[in-house]
Amino acid sequence: MMPAGLVRETPTGAVLAVRVTPRASRSSFQGVLKKEGQTMLRVALHAPPIDGRANEELLDFLARQLDLPGSSLEIIRGLQSREKLVRMTGMSVAELESLLLPLLRRFLSFPN
Repeated sequence: MMPAGLVRETPTGAVLAVRVTPRASRSSFQGVLKKEGQTMLRVALHAPPIDGRANEELLDFLARQLDLPGSSLEIIRGLQSREKLVRMTGMSVAELESLLLPLLRRFLSFPN
């Protein structure tokens, strides 16, 4: 089961809450974080937070992992913050959760 609050519905698509750690040795999923009532997916990124490189890598990484076209992903909040909201245009919460859950299980030993 998906942690509550990780994915939200908007009129234009599903939104995923993410907390990034730039300058990691490699890009990877790191877990799920609960902070001040907000649930976020923790993602380590190899790129530094310079000139938008970490933001680009986040979108590329998520697109690759979720097998989505990069053009369907957009950071809608947190361009200059570690805490971001990423919208998957045209996707429902159920669709995004069905793509995310196997990845969480595979990379994080997430419970069924």
